[in-house]
Amino acid sequence: ATYGFTEAKMAFAECPAPADRPPSGYHLYPDLAIVEIVDPATGRPVPDGHPGEIVFTPRAARGTVVLRYRTGDCIDGGLTHEPCPYCHRAVPRLMGNISRASEVREMRLDKIKGTLVDFNELEHILDDAPHIGTWQLELRKARDDPNELDEILLHVEKTNGVDEASLRSDLSERCYKVAGIHPNGIVFHDGGKMRELQGVGTQLKEQRLVDHRPRNK
Repeated sequence: ATYGFTEAKMAFAECPAPADRPPSGYHLYPDLAIVEIVDPATGRPVPDGHPGEIVFTPRAARGTVVLRYRTGDCIDGGLTHEPCPYCHRAVPRLMGNISRASEVREMRLDKIKGTLVDFNELEHILDDAPHIGTWQLELRKARDDPNELDEILLHVEKTNGVDEASLRSDLSERCYKVAGIHPNGIVFHDGGKMRELQGVGTQLKEQRLVDHRPRNK
């Protein structure tokens, strides 16, 4: 998985981790940027390992320069300077789940199939799910009829060699445990198709949640 935002003009990646091991965290580039974690209420830096808001300052920006840019994104595991357990590099890493405030404001809660769904919780469990890379949740109506029932479709990039039936079952159960719904369908794509669906290169941020439900006129 990767984490990035428009103002950074870069993205921070995780190391591949075994299915039974925790994620590595997002590796930062201290030669290119300074990343801090601050208390969202006071703006003051917090110690390593403490949750807070991500603040970004580029070292080598051209054109527009942002200094101590407050992203509005909060990370629950904070920052660590310990070496990565997988690649052993000693660069700082962002640890844990990131709540993107812009996405939460746009659509955090919505009623799907009669159930109130917290999409922020779904994002967390999908980010932590083994054997998948990028993903996207698509909201739609049955038969594209605004008077029909809501449907939710999960698009995912799976790792090679994984049984699709088992993975579908696992992802469906994960969604049900946190949201009380099973996706109407789970579709597997390669990395190129997933980047296209998420609007990589055409949208300001990757589109992880899209609403294609037609509205009554």
